[in-house]
Parts: sequence; C-alpha cells; structure tokens
Amino acid sequence: MVRPGEILRGFSRARRTAALYGTAHPVAKQTLGEVHAAIQEFLTDRHSVRFFMHEETFFAGKTVLLEESLRLPSLLADLREREIGMIEIQEGLEPAELSRLIEVLTASPEELRRHGGAAAVLLMQDVRHVRIAAVRAMSPDDETGLRVDPRDVYRAGLRMIDDLHFQAARDLPLDMKKASLVVSSMIEVMADDKAALQGLAVLKHYDESALHHSVNVTILALLIGVQSRMERPQLMTLGLGALLHDIGKVRIPREILTKPAKLTDDELAIVRRHTLYGAHLLRNLAGPSRLAMIVAFEHHANFNLSGYPRISMKSAPHPLSRIVQVAEFYDAATHSRRADHRPMLPSEAMTFVATRAGEIFDPDAAHIFVRAVGRYPVGSVVELDSGELAVVLRPSERDPSRPVVKIVQDLAGDAVPIRTVNLDESARVRIVRSLDPTETSIDVAVHLPSS
Repeated sequence: MVRPGEILRGFSRARRTAALYGTAHPVAKQTLGEVHAAIQEFLTDRHSVRFFMHEETFFAGKTVLLEESLRLPSLLADLREREIGMIEIQEGLEPAELSRLIEVLTASPEELRRHGGAAAVLLMQDVRHVRIAAVRAMSPDDETGLRVDPRDVYRAGLRMIDDLHFQAARDLPLDMKKASLVVSSMIEVMADDKAALQGLAVLKHYDESALHHSVNVTILALLIGVQSRMERPQLMTLGLGALLHDIGKVRIPREILTKPAKLTDDELAIVRRHTLYGAHLLRNLAGPSRLAMIVAFEHHANFNLSGYPRISMKSAPHPLSRIVQVAEFYDAATHSRRADHRPMLPSEAMTFVATRAGEIFDPDAAHIFVRAVGRYPVGSVVELDSGELAVVLRPSERDPSRPVVKIVQDLAGDAVPIRTVNLDESARVRIVRSLDPTETSIDVAVHLPSS
C-alpha cells in the first residue's frame, strides 16, 4: 500500500532527474512513470491527496509526515522559495500534467514570478488535476485533529539519532531544531495513546543498536514525564535530554561497544567515559536544551550517587537525570544480550526498579514508571492461570499487575480462540508468570497493534 510520504519522495526524485536531464529524457520519464503509478494506486479509493507545508514540516491532510520532513529538507526549502505552501493532486491526473508539475518545481523562482506564480503557470498549461496554493499560516482548523503515525515517529527518531551521532562524531553543530520536531511528535502520540510507542519500543528483538536504545529511552522517559503531568516545555527538555543521553558513545571505540563477551576492567572504564564525552559534546547547547548536558553526565550516577561518574557537589542528580536513568536501565536491562548474561524479562526489570527505588532509582520516578508501564509491560508474554499464553497489549489504568492481554495459544503451543481480555475486569483470571518470547512460538510483533 502506497503511503502519502512515498509520493513526496517520488516528487523529490523526479525533481532531481528533471533538473539533470530534463523531463523528456528516458531516465526522467521512467521516474515520472513510477511516481504517476504510485499516485494512481494511492487514489484508487479516494478523490485526491493534499500536501500542506508549514515551517519545517510536511502534512498529508491531517497526518504529519514526520519522516519525510526530516528526509527532504531541500524539497521543503525549494517549495518555500517558490512560494508553494500546498499541492493537491486529484484523481484523473494525466502523466503530462505530472510532468508539468515537476517542471514548475524545478523552474527558477524568478521565472515563476514573471508569469504570476506557480499556480498561474499550471493554469496556463491547462493542468486541471493539480492545485497549488501559496504559503500561509496554519489556521486553528488546520491544527485541529492532526494525527501522527506512531510508526512514522519511531522511524523518524531512529533517523534523527543517527544524524545526531554523525554530527557529534565529526564535531558538527547538532540539529536541535529537527530533534525538537521528533520529540514534539512523540509527545503528540502519547497524548493520543500512551501505549502506541511502547509497543514499537519492545520490538527490537534484542539487537545492540544504539539508535533503538536512544529512541526507546526517550519514549519511556517521556512516559514518566507525561504521567508526572509535566508541562510541555519540561517534556521537550526531558525528551531532548533522553534522546542525547548516550551521545558520548560516539567517542568510544566501536569494537568495545559491540563486544559480545564480558568487558575487561579496562574496557569498562573506557565505556564509562561516555558520560564525560557526552557532557563535553553538549556543552554549547543553549536555553533549556542545555540541561541535556547534565543528563548525559549524570544518567548513570544513581539516586544515592553510588554510580558513575563520582559526584560530590550535590546530594542527588538533577530530576531529569533521575527520570532518564530509570528509562535507560529498563531498556538496557531488557534488550542487552551478551555472552555473559541474558536480558531480563520485562517483569523482572520492573521488579528490580521497584525494589531498588530510593537507592539506585529516584523513588518518585520509579513509582510513576511502574504505574505507567505496569508490572507486565507492553509486549510481555505471560502465562495465565487458565493455562493459556497471552501478549500484553497495554497497561491497566488502575492495577499495574492486571494489564489488557491478548490470549493467543495454550502452553503446548496449540491454537486457542484469540481474544482480548482486560484483567482489571476479569477477576477470575490472573497472571502466573512471565515467559521469554524467544522460548515460545509467539511472534509478539504480530499481535501488537502499533507494530
């Protein structure tokens, strides 16, 4: 199924080939044909698709196209330079009309102005199935009901942290504007559905990706912030701190970071320097974002300051550092797979957080985290006292130990009637234990709606 963002990426490719060869060249014609086919497929069951540009962001109708906003900055800039704020493609679009649209997108801004603007040029060329409008401010109606696809946000987060690591490794300025766009979108998704991003965060299949880890920690830290009723400016600062908490690892040799065996004492000492390197890399951030430097420095310090690096000038780490530490521990503990130990089950990690609250973990942050994520977090595989196995879909609003689950099979691996049960409302059913998904025949990804 074609996504609206694929059409935008097609526009970008077509612009490049048209600028190099002209729209009549075989290479450009092939690209235009592919874009036209994608548009035709997308418009199979609808009359039109409308792209709207505002500041640094693309929208398709009421959907924020976050990934394309990050991937296609040159397209955004060129549209703005040509004073194009909206493009609507209607069903019945002819290949020749698409070609003329691409010609308009590659024409010089001065040429378009001489002919009355992009919309006037298309009108003169008898393009009837494309409508273009000028850049304008977003109206309250535009902002009402905006949707952000959780999968789009997660992918954009991976891309963003990859870009930030690239920039940090080469001492380039960090693109905090785009990072802020990703964090803001995560907050929007959580306002609509707190469990949606959690579902994506558990589907890492135990890889050692620093990109996934940073995105997952951001999701979990924001969940604590949202449950703490933080104001949006505080949530933005928390999210940026979480996204950048491990940025210092770009200074650690990769062979140490990816070593599958237990680290030596010397290697462990090198890894621990990432907190110092991170603080140094973030030292030039301005405004509230500067707190990201503190988070990078303190996120392994522990609530009682028993961790690293040693801190002697204060009685406890910064509150944002304490939140990020809880999130960081949980994701690392449940996903890190090395030769010397297996990852914790989500329920085991939650128990550890709860029992070490007030010592390693900030007691308030730990309590809120357990309440928000649940004793059996989203994506956990659990055995019920009925002898059936289930996947946890979302935490309970009342009791952390009684989530909403999807029953998928019995202990022997045989099929059972698949059904969703809210354990809060089913007093006769209870969870017996958690199971390692890798030791069952259950593919968790199949059962989580957000995946």
